Amino acid sequence: MANRGKVASECEAPLYKQLEESFIAEIVAGRLKPGDVVPSTYTLAEQFGISRVTAVRCYEELKGRGFLTARRGGSTVVNPHLALGVEKVRVNSPEPADSNRFDNRLGEFLQKPPAQLLPTKAWMKAMQSVIESGAQEYSGPAEREVAPRLRRAIASFLMRMRGISAYPHNLLIFDSKWQALAFVAENFLEAGETFVVENPGDPLVFQELSRRSGNVRLLPVDREGAAVEHLEPRSGVKLIVVSPSAQFATGVVMSERRRQHLSRYAGQSEALLLEDDCAALLRFGKQPEPSLYNKFKDALHLGSFSTYLGGLCQLSYLVVPDHLLQNMRSDLESRTFSQTTFVHLTLAQLIESGALELAIFRQRATLQKRRQQILSQLLDEFKDLLTVNAGSTGFELLLRFNSRLPREQLLQAINECGIETCSLDRCYAHKDDAQRLEMLLPLFTRHDPSGNSIERLFALKGRLSMRDVWSAPSIAAPADGQYKHFAGCETAALTECQFAANADVQSLRLMYTGPQ
Repeated sequence: MANRGKVASECEAPLYKQLEESFIAEIVAGRLKPGDVVPSTYTLAEQFGISRVTAVRCYEELKGRGFLTARRGGSTVVNPHLALGVEKVRVNSPEPADSNRFDNRLGEFLQKPPAQLLPTKAWMKAMQSVIESGAQEYSGPAEREVAPRLRRAIASFLMRMRGISAYPHNLLIFDSKWQALAFVAENFLEAGETFVVENPGDPLVFQELSRRSGNVRLLPVDREGAAVEHLEPRSGVKLIVVSPSAQFATGVVMSERRRQHLSRYAGQSEALLLEDDCAALLRFGKQPEPSLYNKFKDALHLGSFSTYLGGLCQLSYLVVPDHLLQNMRSDLESRTFSQTTFVHLTLAQLIESGALELAIFRQRATLQKRRQQILSQLLDEFKDLLTVNAGSTGFELLLRFNSRLPREQLLQAINECGIETCSLDRCYAHKDDAQRLEMLLPLFTRHDPSGNSIERLFALKGRLSMRDVWSAPSIAAPADGQYKHFAGCETAALTECQFAANADVQSLRLMYTGPQ
């Protein structure tokens, strides 16, 4: 510790980030070895002349990256499973080796808010409140009280925001979404049993469940949500994973007609429903639809706080009915899904103070305003070049390029303009080669120079115009009254945009009137 460079407050990087990189340098150099105990946050703050909040933030970042871990008894140590290579540092996982399981977390990443929407100040204030409350190390009786407190806070939060009638004991807390999905696969899906997922959908769901069973059926998605009528009766389906309140990546909401059909099918087939809540609380202009947990007895409800808090907190929760908890093979009391850390206390404080709800309301209002601006611009400038899936929630818009444009020339121009399309391709478990080219357009540009943006669409428009590949008069308007599913090769086309005055429809809605 004595050889570590002092933190310089005049540097551009935040103090906690400077300290974090200093720790990593010590670990890589071998001066801190796996299993070594690091100083407490009090000692660290005194040694470097920084606040304890900064020291706590540094340790939490290092824990999130796998360099440090909390040990029972209160101390923090360098991760004993840390493997140091010549060129990189990685964390050994006790799970079977599968790099895709941890590296390909695209769906979870895309559903995180951009930096502009992160409630960083509210999170730091909650951290300060926890510190001032006298919270010490998490051991003994104090540690056993943290998880119940957080479960009570989440149960109350879900009742207010989602209308879910769940008791704290129905909530299981996990460190991340993939861990919750792994738990579902282990406890509710036998090897060789059939499960159903949406296509497109969160790739994390398909990958994690596929590790348990290779028998999967794909549900196409249209503007009414997952097309559950494609499910065949008595087909032996054991698990159905849907996101009816905020489908990813289309952003559509499942219609009531399909919700009822899904409930009937699941009841007749004795299948278990897993509802992925995604970004349901960010629905534009309207409250999210009621959870399936309240309507169907064999339904699980999955949510992740990373959707609204990003990297600040990736804790996830699973709501499990009483009768399913009792029938589980594993002894839940003897298993730890998420080891208590400072993040648990901070999240509980954030929820109890009402700051999380306020942050979500602000995110929703900001996203809705930005969405209206972008949709208006897309309609004015690109209506003959592409169509827009006007989803009801989410951080992105799904765009589909006109199918009448020469595919090879369009693809070449897209690549030349740096427009990225493969991220959406990875959301498909299966995609037809003849399907229209698609892209996700973030409502707010992320801090990524390779990301898609309106500016790149303008560059594409200019490039196609110069090559005489596209011009507005060359594409005839589609006939009225025609519509086809947009999740497969057949898609819907945008011909009109209107602001809906009726409160029963979304505040800004694109009307589909024909195929392209």
